[in-house]
Amino acid sequence: MPLRHIAVALLLILILSGCGATLQAPPPPAPAAAAQPVPWYEPEIRAFEAADRASPPPPGRVLFIGSSSIRLWAALAEDLRPAPIINRGFGGSKTADVLAVFDRIVPVCRPSAIVYYCGDNDLGTDNTDSGAAADGFIEFDRRARALWPGVKVFYIAIKASRARWGNWPAMQRANELVRAYCERTPGAIYLDTVTPTLLPDGTPDPSIFLEDGLHLSPKGYAIWTSVIREPVLRAWTESRASPQPY
Repeated sequence: MPLRHIAVALLLILILSGCGATLQAPPPPAPAAAAQPVPWYEPEIRAFEAADRASPPPPGRVLFIGSSSIRLWAALAEDLRPAPIINRGFGGSKTADVLAVFDRIVPVCRPSAIVYYCGDNDLGTDNTDSGAAADGFIEFDRRARALWPGVKVFYIAIKASRARWGNWPAMQRANELVRAYCERTPGAIYLDTVTPTLLPDGTPDPSIFLEDGLHLSPKGYAIWTSVIREPVLRAWTESRASPQPY
């Protein structure tokens, strides 16, 4: 074998044995990021966003937001006339869900007042964490006030329903926590929609609910309207005289 061939062979042996640069296998590819599940409410929120892009809401309307008790209020616009209404209720929502989509559906509304109903689904039939449900509203109120310091935010009390009557003490406690917050917080207003829905023995009037014992019938919404309408219309009227700096 020619000497130059022997030299090349020795050089290759030295490199492969580690005396030169060490050959390393390429690192394995990074694992692909796991796909995040799409939140169940995403189609409804995207529908709100699409509607707002197609026809941006004029400032100064009254925003109703929360769970299915807001979404299913078919006569809401008529019940609150002449105040113009934006309905942003989405069924099944909990306070964490409303906060998660706050930046997507609330600022664009530029409301004169906000009416909030949520917490019913947080507590359901067996969750007793009243503080968390109340804190959801408190966080919502603070975020709204950071955008519009003078806005009035109304809290509709969690209803005493037949379907969830067994967990009423936890819901009542959440309402009490929010009532106390509203009493010490200018612009946050507690609406007692519970008292007029109870029978003399303190239990829920079955005639104000649909067959599921949870969602309100037209009679139930009429009672809500009797409590909500006057203070909300007053806030809307006052806002027209002194509009928010949107």
